[in-house]
Formats: sequence, C-alpha cells, structure tokens
Amino acid sequence: MKQLLTILLTFSIFVAFSQNFEHNELYSNGKVKIEYSGKKDAPDGIVKMYYPTGELQGELWYKKGKQNGISKIYYQTGKIQKEMTYKNGVQIDTMKIYFETAVLQELSMIVNGAKNGVYKLYYKTGQLQIDGFAKDNQLNGSCIHYNEDGKKSKEGEYKMGQPTGIWKEYNKIGVTQKNYGQ
Repeated sequence: MKQLLTILLTFSIFVAFSQNFEHNELYSNGKVKIEYSGKKDAPDGIVKMYYPTGELQGELWYKKGKQNGISKIYYQTGKIQKEMTYKNGVQIDTMKIYFETAVLQELSMIVNGAKNGVYKLYYKTGQLQIDGFAKDNQLNGSCIHYNEDGKKSKEGEYKMGQPTGIWKEYNKIGVTQKNYGQ
C-alpha cells in the first residue's frame, strides 16, 4: 500500500511539473511564438509567449480560457518588465512595472481592471516621483510630486487626471501656491 501511494505521488508530481503544450504558433523563422494547453480558443494552464529570437516574453496563467493568477512579462534580456494578477479574466490586485534595469517604475492597485487606489511612480534611480491615488486609470485625490533628488516639488489634489484646488509648489526660494479652481 505504501509503495502504491509513493508511486501515485511521484507520478502526480511528474505530471504537474511536466506540462505538454497542445497548441503552439510559430514565427516565420520556425521559433515558437506562443504555446499553451487546453482548447484552441480556451487555454488552460500556463501560456508562454516568446520573442522572435526565442527568449521568453511572457508567462500568463489561464483557467478555462480566462486569465487567472499572476502573469509576468519580460524584457528580451530576461529581466521582469511587468507583473499583474488576474481573476476570471479581469486584472485585480497590485500591478508592478519595472525599468529594464529591474528598478521599480510603477506600482498601482488594480480594481475591476483599472488603476483604482494607491499609485506610485518612480524615477529610473528608484527615487519616488509621484505618490498619490488613481481612479479609473487617472490621478484622483491627494498627490505629492518629488524631484529626482527626493525633495517635494508640488502637492495638491487631482480630479480625474486634472489638478484642482490650491497646489503648493516647492522651489529654492520657498513655497508658492497655485489655484486651479474648483
């Protein structure tokens, strides 16, 4: 009985880690463009995409034809470009975008497939550039902008991507205010 359980467990692990892809598309140079398992129009499991030169471009998880789970997109160098999470084909949770140097470029919360919530944008140096909130993919609510040296450059409110109200602008002389109306 123990041997049977050991054999079944070993077989299950082997099957789980050795996925055979049932579908693939090729580039004109013969290299794989995309490969996946499942029905022709409904992938189930991991979908792998490749650059024409053969490097991995992306790994997207699907369940019954809809994206589900963490998806990753890569630069041709192999470094991560973008990480996002899907549930039933809709992007959710945190999205991270990276510069090709692997430094975080953008961090945003995704609700119902759009940027809704915390939004942070970074310079290539890793220094925070914008710290704010988004609604329906646009800056919305309080927001602070920073210079590349980390000092505040301005702060105020956005309403659907447009500055509104009184903004503070920081410079070497001091603080000035600018009114964007209501």
